[in-house]
Amino acid sequence: MSTISAPSPAAGEQTDRARFDRIELILRQIDTLPTLPAIAVKLLDLTSSDDTHASQVGSLIEADPALTAKLLSLCRSADRGVREDVLTVSRAVVLLGFSAVRNAVLSVKVFEMFDATARGDGDGASTGAADDPRRFDRTAFWSHSLAVGILAELIAAAHPGHHDLPADEAFVCGLLHDVGKLALDHVLPKSFSRVVELCELNQGNIAEYERRVLGLDHHTAGKRLAQQWGLAHKLQDCIWLHGASWDTLPRLEHRRMIGLVSLADMLARQQHVGYSGNFSHPAHIDELIARLELNPNAVADAGKRVHEELERRGLALGLQDAPSRELFLASIQRANAALGRVNTMLEQRGRVAATQGRLLEAINAFHAAATPGRSVQDVQDGVAESARTVFGAGFYAMLYPGDVTGAAAGDVWTVSQYGSDARPVRSQCVEAPPYAPDLTQLDAQQPVGMSLMGLLPWIADYLVDAADLRQVKLLPLSCGWGTAAVLLHDRPNLPAWNQLAPLASTWGAAIAAAGQHDGARRLGEQLAEANAALAEAQDRLLRQESMARLGEMAAGAAHEMNNPLAVISGRSQLLAMTLDPNTDQQKAAQTIHREAHRLSDLITGLRLLADPPQPNRRPVDMGKVIDSAIKKAQAQAGRGKDKPHVSLRFRHELPVMRVDPDQVRQAICELLVNAIQASPRSAVAVVAQREPGDEAVIVQVIDDGEGMDKHTLDHAMDPFFSAKAAGRQVGMGLARAQQLIRSHGGSLELRSEPGKGTTATVMLPCQ
Repeated sequence: MSTISAPSPAAGEQTDRARFDRIELILRQIDTLPTLPAIAVKLLDLTSSDDTHASQVGSLIEADPALTAKLLSLCRSADRGVREDVLTVSRAVVLLGFSAVRNAVLSVKVFEMFDATARGDGDGASTGAADDPRRFDRTAFWSHSLAVGILAELIAAAHPGHHDLPADEAFVCGLLHDVGKLALDHVLPKSFSRVVELCELNQGNIAEYERRVLGLDHHTAGKRLAQQWGLAHKLQDCIWLHGASWDTLPRLEHRRMIGLVSLADMLARQQHVGYSGNFSHPAHIDELIARLELNPNAVADAGKRVHEELERRGLALGLQDAPSRELFLASIQRANAALGRVNTMLEQRGRVAATQGRLLEAINAFHAAATPGRSVQDVQDGVAESARTVFGAGFYAMLYPGDVTGAAAGDVWTVSQYGSDARPVRSQCVEAPPYAPDLTQLDAQQPVGMSLMGLLPWIADYLVDAADLRQVKLLPLSCGWGTAAVLLHDRPNLPAWNQLAPLASTWGAAIAAAGQHDGARRLGEQLAEANAALAEAQDRLLRQESMARLGEMAAGAAHEMNNPLAVISGRSQLLAMTLDPNTDQQKAAQTIHREAHRLSDLITGLRLLADPPQPNRRPVDMGKVIDSAIKKAQAQAGRGKDKPHVSLRFRHELPVMRVDPDQVRQAICELLVNAIQASPRSAVAVVAQREPGDEAVIVQVIDDGEGMDKHTLDHAMDPFFSAKAAGRQVGMGLARAQQLIRSHGGSLELRSEPGKGTTATVMLPCQ
């Protein structure tokens, strides 16, 4: 018969539908098991009828020579007060009774049926091969089943007043109570062997591991098999419900029979008779005896007689070859083996508890050493120190999928290495290799993949202190949303992951929290910078709006004032020509003409700021433009012998540039006029040079005059601003110069200190 491969214990993630389908498939496999032999079925029918004669039963049994021999043997071993030998089956039936004969035949035939399949004589998989996958000891199982049947029969026989507990039925119910284990071992030998192995390893209840591995337990499988065989409902329910708590049993007519089988099973397990697969300690025996209203002394007496009866029944039926003394010694050996397993388990749990205690102390120490606001690097150093304390001195390093200074995770990795005393040796940021996996998605419970193992040769370039790279292992430190970092170490024996996980998660969460804190701090700094830039932008916007409003006013005022100013300027000039020279009237007329002209220039300057003209670019010699600007500035600022001196120095030969020469000349002239009026102690210097790469020309106007304080420097290029209180200029020169330079795509910067002078730097891009 084909077998079904069983899922691993971790197959709990399968869907309910898939689990249901699997259970149905197993149950269909059970339905294909061989039915009870015909002789057993006919015997059950005959013995259940009051009209059956002993000769009919005898004739049926005589058809099976082997069964005849075993029945006569059973009759000879029974204490019936018969001196002579029993030579006929009919006589044996009369002496034993229908119930005893039925129980004997049923026991023999069920045993023979499953024993044949186990040997390969039937449809089941053969177990005679050397590679037999079965761990299920059927001989010990039959000893346990027969012992449960005998105990149930002895207890029932000791209570003749309990009519719902007939002794003959109690024997059959006890004998077949665990027949579902035989069915599961037959249809799923490999998977059931895994169940037995897990149960023995964990000393648990085999039914729990059956449900976990197979999806159903031997209770369900046994009931299905009993239904297929057509056994009585009482027997089906004993197979299905034995072992359940008394309070959970349904109110059935044969409820006490189910409880009796459960009690007999507990007693057999308590005395370690045979193999049941249930290693849990039998509890509440006294309570169950009271619930069943049984005599405790009669129950205890049945327990004392079980080994003797097991030997007698087993030898008579051919189910047991060992004498009672050997059976008793085997029970003691099983009890000692169980005690040894318990001691071993306690030792293992003690070692696990000690390891867990050490790890909990490490977690407490790590938290105690933590301080608020630590950086990622500080936390990683603390993790290395904690690892050294837990795992011992050795090689440690940390791989952080990000830059501790703020780069995005995945683009840059930080590799930190520590000495044997866990002190930091070096830490460096490196670019992640293009083939690198996403470290944040590593799963510590899964084996390390080849992609991650491929990083070791790359990491080796930065782990120069590693004694042997082949011994380096990787421990992902997980956090709530992935892996925060990877700890590299050369420690040979680490605790199991289920013990180590809390400590590794604590480390990972601390590193992740520090990364979040660093990110929040950097974000705060960026927000502060953004706020400062926003305030500056708002200030510029306000100035631009002011300039726009000023331009609109200037445009309207210029149209209205230019005509009157032209009349005033012309008439005052004519008046000055008609008056006698050197008279007060003539001087007044000239003043009127001069101030009218000045007012006209102011209006023109306002219009220039509000609506600057587009530069008329053409190729020009920048040296000549600068030289003409110097002459124009000297003409405007100098008077007679006070004519200032301006030096011009070219650091490089200036290229031919496409600019508007008039606008550039006017801008440089404005700067020179300001420098000359700053009362320089020496000559004003003009330095012109070509920027490396011929990308721009830089012109600097340098004076060592009065200089400007911070307030003056901040507002120097504001229209109408002047630091001179009395007789000050209108304050349009620097603003006009900045506007003209910007129209060429350039920039104007001022650097100044009070008493040390001012440097104005013009940058004009080459186009």
